[in-house]
Amino acid sequence: MLQMTHPEHDEHPTQMSSTPPPFTASSHAFDGKKHLLLAASGSVATIKIPNILHALSTHPHLSILLILTRSAANFLAGQSAEQPPVESLRQIPNVDGIFLDEDEWVHPWTRGQGILHIELRRWAHVLVIAPLSANTLAKITGGFADNLLTSVVRAWDTEGVIEGPGLGGKRRRIVVAPAMNTAMWRHPVTR
Repeated sequence: MLQMTHPEHDEHPTQMSSTPPPFTASSHAFDGKKHLLLAASGSVATIKIPNILHALSTHPHLSILLILTRSAANFLAGQSAEQPPVESLRQIPNVDGIFLDEDEWVHPWTRGQGILHIELRRWAHVLVIAPLSANTLAKITGGFADNLLTSVVRAWDTEGVIEGPGLGGKRRRIVVAPAMNTAMWRHPVTR
């Protein structure tokens, strides 16, 4: 996760933390906010993510975690004012974390440790994938789980039965905004 280190905990406060503490859903369970997991896959429409985040920043009781696939991050590398660096998105109000594919398995896993895609699923009240590229659409419909975003989708509790009654078990929605060129959209494989 992209996260600035805090001066009181780090002697080099201007550096990005290379290994932040693992994200846990339970540490945010009772924060009184709605939890939006916003994800972008590799479509040129990814350049609209800053606009989406700014529009959502006006809602004080909203917490946003952002997932960017590797290809989505390529559209936000500081190429222009419209395409700011990924790190700068963290400064937008309500953006409480940014996760990239490489954040999934930072260290070798051992029993008892959390798994990022499961923790993100537990945390989120809704998942919005905007933009949803043709490639990620194909992966999701094929059941692939080869990056952080597709792993979250594959582990999503679509019926509200995984967490169970009394543990917050509710059906949680996935909202998608497909974004691809007309030829890809009209292709028989997409239908």
